[in-house]
Amino acid sequence: MRRLGLVIVLVASCKRAPEEVTVGAAISLKEVMDEVATTSKGPRLALVYGASGDLAAQMEHGAPFDVLATAGEEPRLSKMADELCTLAWNTLVLVRHHGSPDVSWTTFDKTPPSFRLAIGLTPQVPAGVYAEEALRKLGAWTAVESKIVRGTNVRAVLDLVARGEADAGIVYATDEGIRKDVDVVGEVPKEARPNVRYPLYLSRVASHASGRAAQLLCGEDTKRALVAHGFLDHPP
Repeated sequence: MRRLGLVIVLVASCKRAPEEVTVGAAISLKEVMDEVATTSKGPRLALVYGASGDLAAQMEHGAPFDVLATAGEEPRLSKMADELCTLAWNTLVLVRHHGSPDVSWTTFDKTPPSFRLAIGLTPQVPAGVYAEEALRKLGAWTAVESKIVRGTNVRAVLDLVARGEADAGIVYATDEGIRKDVDVVGEVPKEARPNVRYPLYLSRVASHASGRAAQLLCGEDTKRALVAHGFLDHPP
């Protein structure tokens, strides 16, 4: 009997550690993904954040993740991954540095020559692509093009404004609450509102654990967490 007890203890001590799955995710998803990773009852999630286009390029060239959540469609992945679900939607807001000149979505032509507007680097940063799209629809691109400064991801855009290296910036509505040292000017006008959608991709050669992680991220618990963090469960 003693020997049997010893065997049971040894077997228990050799129990496998939880599987770990590396997931690439757009930097604008950081807070909610960190929360989901902490509360997940499935595979342990190791999260890699960055600009969606950069992460898609890394996945295409063999980066060690089979699951990728982006802030926009990534056609380059069509030959190697399938879109599993839409996680959420978002919209854009204009933010301003404290003390910077007054500005709105339609008054960029009235800003001084020294005025600087921060948006994401294109095409790597979907927020930058969406910002350009909105500015063109509003007829403001010509007036503001020479005043643009670029951030390597949407949080870098927010940092440029907060540090005063740009007078204003265009970020996601869910990003503006990350920093308390910027003022929100307003949401993008309805007539220029882009379809900011977050698809989740799964590699066609993904492991079983990666498939389970992807299904978890497409599930109702993740959707509730996204909505709680200000993301939309419908197109803007």
